[in-house]
Amino acid sequence: MKTLIISLQSRDIIFELAANNKLRKKMETKKELKKKKERRNKIAIISLLIFLCFTISNAQEHCDFEDFIKNEFPAKEKNFMEGKLNLKNINIGFIFFKPIRYLGFIDSKIKRRMDVKFLKISKSEINDSIYLAKGKTIVGKNTRLFEGKIQIRQIYFFKYISTGEEGEMDGIVKSQGIIIADYHFREDKKLSATGVFEGKVLLRWYVNNKGVFSYDTINNFSDDYNNNQFIGTWTSYKTGVKKVANWGAHRIPCSGDLDIGAAEFMPNEKYYKYGWEDYKP
Repeated sequence: MKTLIISLQSRDIIFELAANNKLRKKMETKKELKKKKERRNKIAIISLLIFLCFTISNAQEHCDFEDFIKNEFPAKEKNFMEGKLNLKNINIGFIFFKPIRYLGFIDSKIKRRMDVKFLKISKSEINDSIYLAKGKTIVGKNTRLFEGKIQIRQIYFFKYISTGEEGEMDGIVKSQGIIIADYHFREDKKLSATGVFEGKVLLRWYVNNKGVFSYDTINNFSDDYNNNQFIGTWTSYKTGVKKVANWGAHRIPCSGDLDIGAAEFMPNEKYYKYGWEDYKP
């Protein structure tokens, strides 16, 4: 009888242990599932944050001609009106030689320094909106010649004319505005590291009360003053790789964090190794 009771007790203990073990495994399974779910949630959140950072970074870095215009003239529709200049009697070629120098970069990722200089600009004999250009670029130790054309596409007049820092231009300026043109410059295919520059350029101009077409420096007292803003790309002949290539007078358009200067252009130290270390204003 005692043996039977012990056997029954042992059986109950075994059943209880088995039940406890089953319950423990079930609880462990729930914990593991919970941990897995938490890990998945963490991974999802991290992935989302990485995606958002990448998207925001790209959005901040991306800048084309339309973005530049919107930033420069946020109330374009209110302050601009498209019009015409007598291109037959005007030669804008001199405008490209007005800047003492052009500041530029190539490749939006590293913003490698690029110096640009125009050597000759001549008006087409058959089309008053086209100008033939010759110039050169200097990137590091490489100097490359280019030639091509600049074609006027749009002419805008400002509704409100600038009069200068202290009103010194009041009564002198008859009209004022910007010219938007396309450019296409080809480098020598026979040389290494050559390609094609193409894009759009913004030119600021004014006509004085004597009817003389002039390069606009009326607002050059402003910290963010700029002119002759070239925004486009350079495409390699050899590889077909296309890179952002922008340059301009006083400031570089769409330069992002390269330009940290307040009153004038000043390169960010993070880009010194890409040719900017010896830059002097």
